[in-house]
Amino acid sequence: MSSANSIKSPDKETGTQSRPQRPSYAKVTSTHSSTRTHSPTRDSLKATVHDNTVHSNVWKAGGSPASCTSLFFDFTSRSENRATLLCHINASFPNNCGARLHSDHARRIVELFIDDSNVYQKACTSGLVFKDGMRILPSVPLPADSCLIHLRLSSLPFTSRDKLTDGICKALSPFGDVLDYGILRDHDSNLFMGHGYATLNVSSSKQSSSLSHKISWPNSEDWFYATWAEMPLHCLHCHKSGHSKSSCPTHPSRNRPCWSCGQNGHRAAKCPNHRPIVKPTIDPPMSPSSSTSTATSSQSSDVSMFSTDISPIEAHNDMIISNHISEPTNDKLLSNSSAAPPSPHFINLLLQQFPMSDEAKEIIRTTSVPILSTLHTKLCDQGKRFPPTTITSNSSGSVSSMRLNDSD
Repeated sequence: MSSANSIKSPDKETGTQSRPQRPSYAKVTSTHSSTRTHSPTRDSLKATVHDNTVHSNVWKAGGSPASCTSLFFDFTSRSENRATLLCHINASFPNNCGARLHSDHARRIVELFIDDSNVYQKACTSGLVFKDGMRILPSVPLPADSCLIHLRLSSLPFTSRDKLTDGICKALSPFGDVLDYGILRDHDSNLFMGHGYATLNVSSSKQSSSLSHKISWPNSEDWFYATWAEMPLHCLHCHKSGHSKSSCPTHPSRNRPCWSCGQNGHRAAKCPNHRPIVKPTIDPPMSPSSSTSTATSSQSSDVSMFSTDISPIEAHNDMIISNHISEPTNDKLLSNSSAAPPSPHFINLLLQQFPMSDEAKEIIRTTSVPILSTLHTKLCDQGKRFPPTTITSNSSGSVSSMRLNDSD
């Protein structure tokens, strides 16, 4: 009985042998998972009184108009099941008014309703403590008119943790309520690389300054930058508004010459001076097989059928014929020649050896023998012939074979 892990294949020596299975895609990717680029680690700078504390950081409106005050607990970091967590929260706050579960992607969030103000205040400051010493601090529900803005900070100063905590909070406070803020650390080295994050609550009921991309650092001439969704168009290179990084006039790519025209200010892909290269169209030469089939299909001396596919060759031979006929030396040959016309056999042989136009054929048929003899010699030296083939012709009831490239 064959199994999925061992497949037998024929073998000449042993009969059958186990063929190793190819590794699956999941196994290969898990083996090389260490080479992937990981996201940076968030390090919250929010002040905490107790050690080993986790902030819930749940930013949403809670309850209902008729319900009592509530708190949000995020149990995503805990490995206990839901029943154990609910029993633990009920035992920690026995006078609660109930709880409601929230599904926020993969987060495990519980909204706890507490009517007693003293218990509510204690839950806000002390949170929920587990046996391993971890403390989870809840989040207070936001007003209905809240507007959350998640910021990504860059070019932060490299200073102590306390100065970063105080500086980020003071710099962002004029734009709204700072709900959460922190720095981003490299996943592999745990180093701070000058980047951070923040969450602002921009409420319509409070007067706040308009959020800008460039933010000044408190008590300093230094700056850092904030980006967020649906922000106005800003350049991430020069940090000015009105254009993007790809069209920034101060970007180094603007100083690189175009590979096509050599001018600055654009790339070869968008070169306005680019001229397409026009390749000349050249008629393909006639193959020997097609020449053979064309030549053997006719037994007459009319070779006008070659004029459609070999026009460049005809033009070459026509030029030789025209130049030779117009030579002054041929006038003397013409005056001394007899009036007898040339042999039809010689004319047909010449027409079958060299392709030419219909006009050139008429000249050949009306030219005297001495001129044709010298023309035949020049065509043999400089002209272009038909491909070698054999033409069968009938002469006096007998069939004779004649090579086209043979001379008379």
